[in-house]
Amino acid sequence: MARTISSNASFASLLSELGEPLEFERGEAVYQPGSLSDAVYLVERGRVKLAYIDESGKRLTLTIFDPGEIFGEMCLVGEDHRRHQASAIEDVIVRRVSRREFSQAMKDDPFYLQLMLEHFARRTREYEEALEAFAFKDIQARLSRQLLKLSEEYGVHTKDGILISFQLTHKELADMIGSARENTTLALNRFAREGILDKSRYRIVIKNEEGLRAKVNAQN
Repeated sequence: MARTISSNASFASLLSELGEPLEFERGEAVYQPGSLSDAVYLVERGRVKLAYIDESGKRLTLTIFDPGEIFGEMCLVGEDHRRHQASAIEDVIVRRVSRREFSQAMKDDPFYLQLMLEHFARRTREYEEALEAFAFKDIQARLSRQLLKLSEEYGVHTKDGILISFQLTHKELADMIGSARENTTLALNRFAREGILDKSRYRIVIKNEEGLRAKVNAQN
């Protein structure tokens, strides 16, 4: 019998009693390419990134998952083995729910299906936007777009500007925009000289959002 679900229900509330919680340290992989694809994961604490790794080892970060979001859902639509790497960018707790248990839950409660459709639509939109940026934008434009996205989702207003509220290395940022670390560092240094941001090894503070937006639109 289907349960009655309120309009503010989420994967966190729906999955809280399913599966098992697992802990991972920053940098540790939740799963690797080629791993058996047999479960969906819910982020309960911390953040997880999903990355594509090619045969040469080059990495492209596809998206970041926050608390309350799910990943690994391709197991529900025919994926037998993982195509991507999921890894912790902070110390995290994720809840692992087997494919069988998750599928049964969707059958028992149609609201799961509604959430899944919204989830797939959101992910598709994000990937399309990223693909457009890779195809038509240079490194400075891609970097500006990514920094604006991070500031919108994770920014904390301080007296110095908008602080991106988690540790972020130049390599991790480069992986998000499909660039080499060295080129990303050069672009960040240029932004710092222009007064657009302040940076250190793990810390980025955005001082001029309009300057970033101008760089995003420079090639339009």
